[in-house]
Amino acid sequence: MLQSPFQPTHLLVSRARQTPVQLIPSEHGCKIITELEWQRGREPAFEIRPKQGFFCQGIPVVGYSLQPLAVEAPAQPKAESISA
Repeated sequence: MLQSPFQPTHLLVSRARQTPVQLIPSEHGCKIITELEWQRGREPAFEIRPKQGFFCQGIPVVGYSLQPLAVEAPAQPKAESISA
């Protein structure tokens, strides 16, 4: 079975580190999977629930936030390089 490649969408930010993660919709909100969990086929340890915050293995945790990764716009050719 082929899996899609790990495609991080956000950074999971704590005081000590910033970890690239991918959000996966779940029945309670979103699971937050790291590349290592994805590579090993593990269930994500972290999840975020609307109005309740962050959880790690079902236990509420504080001191974490999510930041979207910057998406680069495709390069546009300069006007002078386009020939008519």
